[in-house]
Amino acid sequence: MSLPAMHTQFTQQQLQSMMQTCPLAMLQVDETGHARWVNNLLAEILGEQAELILDHSINEVPESLQSLFIENATIHLAGEKTGEDRWLLAATHSLGENAGFVQFFTDISAVQQLMQERDQLAGELEEYILVDKQSGMPNRRALYQSLESQVSRSRRYHNPLSVILMRMSNLDDYISASQNKNPASLFISLRYMLNDQLRWADIIGRLDENELLIVLPETHANDALTLAQKVSRRIEALDLPELETSPKLENFQLDTHFGVAQWRKGDDVGLLMTRTRTQLLSQV
Repeated sequence: MSLPAMHTQFTQQQLQSMMQTCPLAMLQVDETGHARWVNNLLAEILGEQAELILDHSINEVPESLQSLFIENATIHLAGEKTGEDRWLLAATHSLGENAGFVQFFTDISAVQQLMQERDQLAGELEEYILVDKQSGMPNRRALYQSLESQVSRSRRYHNPLSVILMRMSNLDDYISASQNKNPASLFISLRYMLNDQLRWADIIGRLDENELLIVLPETHANDALTLAQKVSRRIEALDLPELETSPKLENFQLDTHFGVAQWRKGDDVGLLMTRTRTQLLSQV
């Protein structure tokens, strides 16, 4: 059973009344690009600024309001007086050739606020993450927390403590040649190899994009140097996952440089790391 067709004709006054009470904010732009009409909701949202767009084109209104004329745009209206920003999503409907268009605006302020709160929470959460996402190793924050604890222990008990800062100087070449923007497999291989070389009390982590830090409690500098040389050779001989599939990586090996330093009386974490990095830079 089909429904009968509706042939209701609305008067211009009725159409204007419906548009004025439409739950969407509306802006009508004529064929010359000038704003000719806004409904009550858009006028309420814009407040005094509504007068700044009526009978004006996009180039004649303040820059903060120009996005209202752009098709299918996302508009940010700063709440300078109210303190509350508004976000609108435009849907553009053409009125025909050389007849202008109508902008329908959905208020997405609540959605935008939720997205901003999500991003803020993600940023705050990032401060508590202690694991590098690519390698699964402790990250910079975790490494410095552990090193701070070990330095405090050496201050109290005068126990030996050494650190190794190791840099893979051609890591970017490996990433470029293997076309691997996220070299997680490389760092996972490094993690397993290094864990086999270290004691349970030693700490290995990713300090930076191409730097590893090894914290060695109860270890003198000479022993740390021997370990650094051994680890460096193992890294350079590492069987990289992409070596067999990328012709550009034929005979490729990671070049490593390292710095070694032992804790001295009076050292804090900053001084110890500065001496370690100075040793590293002397090799580069």
